[in-house]
Order: sequence, then C-alpha cells, then structure tokens
Amino acid sequence: MTFSTKNSLTTLFQTFIMGAIDAYTFQNFAGSFVSAQTGNLVVFAYELVSKGWQTAYVRLPVLIGFLIGAFISQAAKHLPFSDRNRFIILLAFSTLLLAIVDGTILLGAGELTILFILGFFSGYELTVFNKIGGTSVNNGIMTGNLKNFSNNVYEAIFSRNHQALLQAGFFLSGIMMFVLGIIFSAYWLHAVGPNVLLVAMVINIFLIVMMVGFKNKPQTD
Repeated sequence: MTFSTKNSLTTLFQTFIMGAIDAYTFQNFAGSFVSAQTGNLVVFAYELVSKGWQTAYVRLPVLIGFLIGAFISQAAKHLPFSDRNRFIILLAFSTLLLAIVDGTILLGAGELTILFILGFFSGYELTVFNKIGGTSVNNGIMTGNLKNFSNNVYEAIFSRNHQALLQAGFFLSGIMMFVLGIIFSAYWLHAVGPNVLLVAMVINIFLIVMMVGFKNKPQTD
C-alpha cells in the first residue's frame, strides 16, 4: 500500500469524522457547525441584527478556533520530517485533539469552550487532510466538492476527459463519506458527543497503526 493510497484513505475517514461531528454540534449547539464557517457567519450576522450581540456572540468561539487551527496546522505541514513521519505526527495530534474535546465534554465544560476546541480541530483537519488520489478535496465543506464534482462530470461527458471522470469520482467519494458520517452520528450514536468522539479516536488510532504498519518507501502526492 503506497503512501498516496494511505493518504487518500485517511482523508476519506477524516471526512466521515467531520460529518459525524457536524451532526453532533448541529443537534446540541443550536445549529452550529464546526466545518461550515459560511453557515456560522450567516447565523452570526443574522442573529447580530435580529437578536443582538448577547445572542450572536456564541457563534464566535468556533470561528476563532477555526482560524487558529488553520494557522497552526499550516505551520505543522512544514515540520522537517519525511512525508510519512510527518503525516503520522499530524494524525497523532488530530487524535490528541479529539481526546481533549472528549475530556472537556465529560468534565462538563461550557459550550463556548467545546465549540472553540472543535473549531480549532476543524481548521486543523481541513488544512492537513485534503488529498484523495492526488486531488485536493475538502473534508468538511461540501459546497466546493459539489461544484467541482459537477464541473468534472461535465468535462467527462462533453469533453470525454477521462481524468475529469476520475476526479469526479474522488469528489463524490468525499461527499458520500461526509453524508455517511452524519447518518452514522445521528442514527447510531444519536449525536452524543462522547460517543461520536470516541468512535473518531478509534478510527484515527486504526489509521495510525495502518501508517506505521506498512513500511514502504514514502511517496509524495
């Protein structure tokens, strides 16, 4: 199994995790998302005008956390290690973040703290795990994936572009994993935070074992 293949599988599973966590926050935090910051901005601006700052401010922690997570993860991508080792470190840190969030929930932390850490996690995830088959695929925001899927389907049909057809498949796989994550979280786990995050940690531990277990020569995407 090549590094590129394991990278793709990791992104698919992280997309599943992001869907599961979004289902949890949507149900338990008044319709908040941790990956779709467009939705959070819309709700924040609407509530600011219609209900005032005292209601709208609760949307800010996830936005701030997201920005900080994306900033720090960009720096983490430049760690001076081989592709494989750096990827394992990034995945291990993702698992640590999940454990921290799970701990804050179990300790009864306030919703602003939980949303901030989950926003940080989301910004981190969207920055470091975003490749399927060498194609950049967003693992938490489906708007761009849906657009790119449709664009590539057009090129595949009318330009007979086989590469576009392959890329459409990559985008579709990400979209499907995100939806499956939502369904799994809402139906089987009832969007209960500790359960959702525990499953996410188990998935990440499996991926780390897989990355460590197959010691082939590292390959860049």
